Amino acid sequence: MPMPASSSKESKLKALPKICKLKCPVMNYAWGKMGSSSAVAQLSGKEIDAKEPYAELWMGTHHKGPAIRELGNNSEALSEVLGEELPYLFKVLSVAKALSIQAHPDKKLAEKLHAERPNIYKDPNHKPEMTCAVTKFEAMCGFRVVGEIADYLVEYPEFGSLVGKSISESFSAAAKGADEAAKKAQLQKLFTTVMEADKKDVSAMVEEMCERISQKDSTDDIEKLILRLNKQYPLDVGCFAPLFLNYLVLQPGEAMFLTANEPHAYLDGDCIECMACSDNVVRAGLTPKLRDTPTLCSMLTYRAMKPDIMHGETLDDCSTLYSCPIDEFELTVTRIPASKIYNLTSVKGHALVLIYEGEGTVKAADGTELKCGKGSVLFVAGSSHVEFAASSDIVAYRCATKGVSMQAA
Repeated sequence: MPMPASSSKESKLKALPKICKLKCPVMNYAWGKMGSSSAVAQLSGKEIDAKEPYAELWMGTHHKGPAIRELGNNSEALSEVLGEELPYLFKVLSVAKALSIQAHPDKKLAEKLHAERPNIYKDPNHKPEMTCAVTKFEAMCGFRVVGEIADYLVEYPEFGSLVGKSISESFSAAAKGADEAAKKAQLQKLFTTVMEADKKDVSAMVEEMCERISQKDSTDDIEKLILRLNKQYPLDVGCFAPLFLNYLVLQPGEAMFLTANEPHAYLDGDCIECMACSDNVVRAGLTPKLRDTPTLCSMLTYRAMKPDIMHGETLDDCSTLYSCPIDEFELTVTRIPASKIYNLTSVKGHALVLIYEGEGTVKAADGTELKCGKGSVLFVAGSSHVEFAASSDIVAYRCATKGVSMQAA
């Protein structure tokens, strides 16, 4: 008689060590940093090709890039070992040039898109995400206040010419008023008009705008960004994005949380990302990939939204906790000096720990002990206490569902 599925899952979990090492895949997207300049390449544990971009390290159970547990000559996807999916996806990003102008759908829209176009939208899950800067990290996130955008329609005549006098005047009038619904409606109309504009018109206006900016004696940050985007994606409609979206620079250790249906584009730098277990991305600019402009323009909230910069909650002299208003994930960053013993106290759900720098050993209560170093990815079973002994300074990132965090021994 075959074993019931629940019994099979329970027996697997009982046999699972409290800690084990994982092999995790690398994504070689074109926007990634090249060769050994990429943190992803350095963490991959693989031979590095100097001519290859290394964009993302994926840690989790998503079917596009599942983590693998290897035992001798045998290997098994972590989801098969667990008999379930982790609720989060944990990543490292090394960004050399702008990612697409994009947003992630909420749960209801994700289910609809997956049902209608499963070949494009591969899963039915939402994708809220938190980004924590490892280096200086540049991004565009959320719409500017409408007054700023109205000013840019005048300051950048090419912008005004692309949308036309009627739409420009209607938007500017709404921006001066107090009707928030009207502001959102006019912003949607303005943004959609730009994103869906004729490609020849876009190319002509981007070329004029960049030519005019390049002849100026001095340029501000927004103008420099427009020129950079045009160099990376010549004459692309995304070159107008800095006039719509907030330009942010996160310093190392700063983080931000993005909910569904908010526009953003990462620009440059290295970061840690935690997100719900999904790869649903709706794109409409600055990308050679499929653009689903109608869906993007219809799904956005069109609220002025500049993400709050998070600095984390100090837990002790080693650890900082970054928490956000969802249950799927939280991030703990821990720095363990050489020769220090540090306890990683349990959380209810399973956790993944990335050793970003340093080396040492990690030991669980069941006696399992492993050597770990730069690039090690550790699975830590739920409710498991583990102890780190650092032989050199360790920097570790842990993604887990919300619960108890790291504490010193």
